[in-house]
Amino acid sequence: MSWVLLAYEKFGDALESELQLPYSVDEDVVKALVGDYPNLRGDSFPVGDESLDRLKAEYSIEVDPERLDYFIEFRM
Repeated sequence: MSWVLLAYEKFGDALESELQLPYSVDEDVVKALVGDYPNLRGDSFPVGDESLDRLKAEYSIEVDPERLDYFIEFRM
């Protein structure tokens, strides 16, 4: 069970990549990134620029927000 970061083409709908986030990215971290939702583990949530910057800085994750839209979701 882990959180994944999904990257979709900004001007299309193709899934470009799927990255399993480190296990240190827990529900509290995800809440800080996307907000506190009752169905946090049941849906996919968009990740904004500030949250992408945080993922990049804290977890060394490469992102390309000019070309891709990012979403986070929980996978079992």
